[in-house]
Amino acid sequence: MKKKLLSVLLSTAMLAGVLAGCGSNTSTPAESTGEAQSTPAAESSQPAETGAAESEAAQVDPASLEGEFTYWTYTDSANNLVNAFNEKYPNVKIDLQVFGGDEYKTKILTALQSGDNVPDVFDLEENYMYEFLDSELIADLSYMNIEELTKDFYDFQIAGMKDSTGKFKTMCFQSSPVGFWYLRDACEEWLGTSDPVEISAMLSDWPGIIAKGEEIYEKSNGTVHLWPNISEMVKVDAFSFDPLVRDGKLEITDDWVGMIDNMRTMYNSKANAELGSWSSEWAAAWNDGTILFRVMPSWDFFTDWDANKGNVGIAVPFNASYEGVTGTCVYNNSEKKDLAAAFLTFIASDDFQKLNLEKYNQVPASKKVCDEMAEGFTSEDFGGQNLLATYSEICDKIVGITPDKFTRVTQNKFQEAATNGIKEGKDNDAIIQEFKNKLHDMYPEVVMD
Repeated sequence: MKKKLLSVLLSTAMLAGVLAGCGSNTSTPAESTGEAQSTPAAESSQPAETGAAESEAAQVDPASLEGEFTYWTYTDSANNLVNAFNEKYPNVKIDLQVFGGDEYKTKILTALQSGDNVPDVFDLEENYMYEFLDSELIADLSYMNIEELTKDFYDFQIAGMKDSTGKFKTMCFQSSPVGFWYLRDACEEWLGTSDPVEISAMLSDWPGIIAKGEEIYEKSNGTVHLWPNISEMVKVDAFSFDPLVRDGKLEITDDWVGMIDNMRTMYNSKANAELGSWSSEWAAAWNDGTILFRVMPSWDFFTDWDANKGNVGIAVPFNASYEGVTGTCVYNNSEKKDLAAAFLTFIASDDFQKLNLEKYNQVPASKKVCDEMAEGFTSEDFGGQNLLATYSEICDKIVGITPDKFTRVTQNKFQEAATNGIKEGKDNDAIIQEFKNKLHDMYPEVVMD
């Protein structure tokens, strides 16, 4: 089984480097501060049985559920989950350990590979999650009746929780839809409106966006750009196209070639500021209104809320996508599967989905919850916009493609090859060949024409 994980995740040479790096790790894991009692309760003695119609933990009185399990993650926001869970299950202790993003993948891989100190529950980040999910070391969540728990989730969320054979192997409990973020006062000045519906209608395709951007550049005497950079165009389009690799074969459709053409036109236009995404210059320009739009998921953390509280709006893009999903998994050999089932059942519940939105501004994975809460929902930070209705519209449009280990990586590598190639003056054939070379270096097993 361990050898199978190795073949799924990394080549032998890469794994050797990973293990060597792991040996020098000196970080101290953080423990959850969300415990409801100061001393651990007695450990649960009975793991849940695989294939049960419903987790026993989901049926018992919350106060009677006792025990302790370990939960590893790379994000501090996991404390929100633990705190909320412990309010309902006060006698379950969660040993939450948070590790830095760069070391986390190595750490969880090493633990699974060695079988030593493997956490009962652990998070995986979207960029590498699908390298792991086919492993038999990750539990099939059918033992906790996962299909019933997620029956009201968006189609793309359900698709993203499965391995290559269609088994549910992870829980994605919140959505991260990508929108056009803008400042209301800047758009009023340069577009004549701050209404998100009207803005979406204006920005309905790339030729229209480029034309409007050049108009604004001239009107502002070169001080205002509509669009931040050509890389963010890929964030808008990528999930509306056929995946670049399917069934082990690379196929670059006309949509992907057309994307390069649109990126090149944008690059050569005055609509484009070409400031690197997430750079300080990019963030500052958007926060002072000299870039009108940026493409960001719902968990954005680049807004200067002191300066722009109540001045932010989000428009629905003409193509729908998401970014930055976290999947929560269960170790298949864990003796705490009953507690893990209680935890995942809780974070999938309508009650937690609502709490996670109201308290932490996270978009629910449940379409039912989004639709229910969208009625009359407003946000003061976003100028009174019904933000949930906006996000619901985006989520409804996201195609339910079942991702695999190639999906996000190939999107990112295509974006990189196109961006660099356009800046270097390369034609489409040269850009595509560079992309193929990079892809072959990473995944030599992919069949290419």
